[in-house]
Amino acid sequence: MRAVQIATFDGPDGLRVVDVPRPTPAPDEVLVRVRRCGMNPVDRSQATGRWNWLALPHIAGSEISGVVEEVGALAGPLRRDQRVSVAFRVFCGRCHYCLRGREEACNADPHSANAPIMVGLPSEGGFAEYVVVPAKNVLPIPDGLDLDAGCVAVLDGVTAWHETERAGVGPGDHVLVTGASGGLGTFFIQFAKLRGAVVHAVTGRAALAPRLRQLGADTVIDRQNEDVALRARELTAGRGVDAILDSIGAGMFGTNMQALAPLGRLVICGILTGPDAQLNLAPFYAQQQQVIGSTGGARRDLEAVLDAMARGRVQPVIWRHFPLDQAADAMRALDDPGRFGKVVVDVA
Repeated sequence: MRAVQIATFDGPDGLRVVDVPRPTPAPDEVLVRVRRCGMNPVDRSQATGRWNWLALPHIAGSEISGVVEEVGALAGPLRRDQRVSVAFRVFCGRCHYCLRGREEACNADPHSANAPIMVGLPSEGGFAEYVVVPAKNVLPIPDGLDLDAGCVAVLDGVTAWHETERAGVGPGDHVLVTGASGGLGTFFIQFAKLRGAVVHAVTGRAALAPRLRQLGADTVIDRQNEDVALRARELTAGRGVDAILDSIGAGMFGTNMQALAPLGRLVICGILTGPDAQLNLAPFYAQQQQVIGSTGGARRDLEAVLDAMARGRVQPVIWRHFPLDQAADAMRALDDPGRFGKVVVDVA
């Protein structure tokens, strides 16, 4: 089968299109014929050597939709040619957290303290014509949804759904969304609006403001030309925002804390601008604020996202498709200044 491997830790330049043997599923696994695989900053982190324990060559890709090719003897009721999404978090099903339905917190893998353990990390992923995954991770795509939606829901949809829940977003809350024009940001806006919030979208691409408003943003803040914290306070009569949904990390941390209201919640799911941030404890405790980490989500979150899409309550936002042999270009496209939404690799 054709696949794209990380051959060296040189980012997109280290990717190679190769022919490798098709994998065979174990009794509790499923072989999926990959149709779509989303390109994610996690894939780029792998390709640039963030996790130096990752063995090379390696096939990345964690946002998979496709069709069932082969079902292991103990894999349950799945059938060949069934359209499926693959829940991306790998979990043991036996630990303290899994037994409580918190699969995203599974700590069975020793690397889980600093890395998201997922299909494609460290197991082989979806930038290949076929991938073997645990049967418990395979969910049918509802009728009426296409493979694009089934792909985009897997990681960005699930992560955004889970983070919005972690933030406790409710009716009337003022919510600041950073990185609003990315794959996660477009979902943050929609999920916050579903909960009745007033959404303020932050972007460095002012030309995209009309499209952000179409998704539900009440206000668009241009971080290139506006003071984000000051603008957030102006929009809330000086109070600050009740919740911030952030995927940027250290580069926005100080600004986010300045924009946060008393009793406000800053929820962070990414470190695109670095992991180290400083927190002034005096206003933090005096105003009873919260800084909350959020990572991925469970299978029930994927089910909820797919259901919301099937009901037409949210829409996937896809910027560009790339064929498998242009996966390196797809990875470079994550930094394209015109990007709005998701970058997807068409494997078939």
